[in-house]
Amino acid sequence: MIKIDNLKFGYGKKEIFEGFNLEIPDGQTCLVTGINGVGKSTLLRLIAGVLLPDGGNISFGPDMPLDPRFKIGFLSDKISLYESLKVSQMIELHMKMYGIKNFDYSLLEHTKIGMQQRVKELSWGHRTIFLLSLVLAIEPEVLLIDEVIHSIDAYLRKVFLEKVIGLISERKITVVMVNLNFHDVENIVDRVILLKDGKIAVDSDLDSLKAKVKKVVSTEPLKDVPVILRIPRENYTEYFVYPFDEKAHRPAVKGKVMDLDLTDIVTAFIGGEYV
Repeated sequence: MIKIDNLKFGYGKKEIFEGFNLEIPDGQTCLVTGINGVGKSTLLRLIAGVLLPDGGNISFGPDMPLDPRFKIGFLSDKISLYESLKVSQMIELHMKMYGIKNFDYSLLEHTKIGMQQRVKELSWGHRTIFLLSLVLAIEPEVLLIDEVIHSIDAYLRKVFLEKVIGLISERKITVVMVNLNFHDVENIVDRVILLKDGKIAVDSDLDSLKAKVKKVVSTEPLKDVPVILRIPRENYTEYFVYPFDEKAHRPAVKGKVMDLDLTDIVTAFIGGEYV
């Protein structure tokens, strides 16, 4: 479990969180999203212990060690490794630091990473897979994934996600992800959290969210319907509605009501922020 109570944090005079509260139960896969600069990556760094709160508290369940960082796997959007070391040396150092007896090389076997290569010689995709191997070696109870897989190729992204899905299924780990490719992760997300102005604007399980967010294609203006984004087209307008009430809204809507996938839902919320 991750429990955040009355969190306060900022960079200098720029406040990011003030009185922020969030609880994520064990075994849940949570997607955190929102516009650029809203604090998504900062939230992960605070949970990981990379940043320290200015106020409030972040705590974990009783199964976590006294220093939770030993059981938190953090894949940051800024990959930090000892670039001058060989891959084999980096693995040895990691095993010594965390008291790891056996290292799982199965992920690396999917790549062309050589044990004698230096870290600085690895491509971004190979670094990402290598970092994931290091992170998983500690057998984390919590896995935090920032925006690290956008730039890796389709094959390595598939390898990456299959490994994460396996962990969710086998070990019921808690996963918090930030703005990954929504299409790739839709089948594993339990909960979606939208941040806005340092607060939680939307917090819903995925199925409920899909039931409440609809696209209406209409040639006539919508009245008395909560529209979060409006996109004019040549002969019609697309309205993204939240929350959509099936009984109250559908009879009054003159147009086609369409279901949305996770990508469209998040795009509508974020697009509404910019309009």
